[in-house]
Amino acid sequence: MERSKADAKAQAQKLIADADREGRSLLQQGREKASAAAAAAMKKAEEEAAGLRDKILAQSAKDCEKLKSDARARMDKAAQAIIGRVVER
Repeated sequence: MERSKADAKAQAQKLIADADREGRSLLQQGREKASAAAAAAMKKAEEEAAGLRDKILAQSAKDCEKLKSDARARMDKAAQAIIGRVVER
């Protein structure tokens, strides 16, 4: 009877140790998966931000070129107006 109690106690301790070890392993796996998912999400966000940045830069370049073109088109009128005022004096 004492022997079977000792065997049962040893078996219970082994089961507890095995469950603890498996629980720690599962916890570590969960942490690794969460870390990998976070890294993937960060990479995706960085790629989307880079794409958006490129779009904004391209649009800004277009806008700047349009402003320069408009300014060049008005340059002749501005020069004529200045010359006209200087000549009138």
